[in-house]
Amino acid sequence: MTTLRALIFAALAFMTAVFQTAFLSHLPFPLSTISFPLLAVAYGIVRDRPLLAVGWALVAGATLDLHGLLGFGAEITALFAAFFGARFLFLRVLTNAGTLARFLLAAAAAVIHWFALAAIDGARVIFGNLPILIDLSTASLLAPVRQALVGGLLLLLLLAVEDAARRRFSRTFLSHASAPYPLS
Repeated sequence: MTTLRALIFAALAFMTAVFQTAFLSHLPFPLSTISFPLLAVAYGIVRDRPLLAVGWALVAGATLDLHGLLGFGAEITALFAAFFGARFLFLRVLTNAGTLARFLLAAAAAVIHWFALAAIDGARVIFGNLPILIDLSTASLLAPVRQALVGGLLLLLLLAVEDAARRRFSRTFLSHASAPYPLS
């Protein structure tokens, strides 16, 4: 990866995390549960690009940690836990890369992320004598289910848009294998 591509990648991860915290978190239900870092982690795992997923988790997690109340490193740790858990599921448990497997992968990443944040908050309460930040109401306990549904559907939508764009523009450019004369 060149330096310019890495800088563009980091800027894009930073801007989506800022957009998520500044704008999307204040909208009603389906939009407020969108998590771009989780979507990027699941997309990187499905497309077998773990460096994309880890880089996005690192940059966007650091940006979200600056805004969060759990302390610096909590969001990065939760995103890395979601990455490793979802990567394990994709490589060892889910036997194919079908639509349901992709949905379950994104849903599992969202649930792992939420439980990692809950565990970090619990450790803060036990060892730091700090007040608990995660509410134990019914709406709060349904939050990982809502985020799993929205994350899974968004991943399927992203993959469908990518597939449609790939099919639409694949005929535009000649490949080297189908050229009637050598291109080199």
